[in-house]
Amino acid sequence: MESGVRIALILENEVSRYGVEGMLRRLDGVHAVTCFGNGGEVVQGGSVPFDLVVTSAAELALAPTLALAENLAARGVRLLLLVDGVDGVDLPHSTHSCVHALVDWSGLTPRVFADAVADIQAGKFYVSATLVRRVLRRARPGPADVRPWGPPGTVLTPRELEVLHLVAEGLSNKQAARRLQISEHGVKRLVGNVLAKLNCPNRTLAVVRAMEDGLLSGIGQGAGAGEHSTTHVA
Repeated sequence: MESGVRIALILENEVSRYGVEGMLRRLDGVHAVTCFGNGGEVVQGGSVPFDLVVTSAAELALAPTLALAENLAARGVRLLLLVDGVDGVDLPHSTHSCVHALVDWSGLTPRVFADAVADIQAGKFYVSATLVRRVLRRARPGPADVRPWGPPGTVLTPRELEVLHLVAEGLSNKQAARRLQISEHGVKRLVGNVLAKLNCPNRTLAVVRAMEDGLLSGIGQGAGAGEHSTTHVA
């Protein structure tokens, strides 16, 4: 019986695709890597014979790949997204539940890929250390925009911290509502409170910022070379 991770690699640029494919094929535990030029080529015959899809934020912005991503969660397929620095962090809301890893192109190495794939298989959300540093550097407030950062529980209420943990797990508002046994509207309100209090424009940046500030437990700081930051599933 076949074992190992089956990966679909979706990149239009042939040079980038060749380099990424080479790194993926060298990873332990990878059974097969199949390459595609766009997302429309992946789904055929109503089935997706892959465990993980690796693509770029630029590719995700194209209609065929975006349509594929929006159906990944229901099919049990996870998404590792290659982003071009901070600009790649703004993802379509419809893809939040299926994205399980964000890796910065500038820090892409076989080791980073190995860590990301291992964390995804373990049910964790992965953010590469390079991306964390770039996001935080860009998001750092200027002298006129400094605000205090209190210890866990002083900025966010216990309920808001609960929601932040679920957002870090990659849960959608509907899934979070089911977990907390409250309405989806209630979750949206709590998420809005978290974004406002952390001064973040989107859920992904809120998670990254909370990781760095220690608002979430069990999260690596990614401060040194070769380290990475992950959000663990509870």
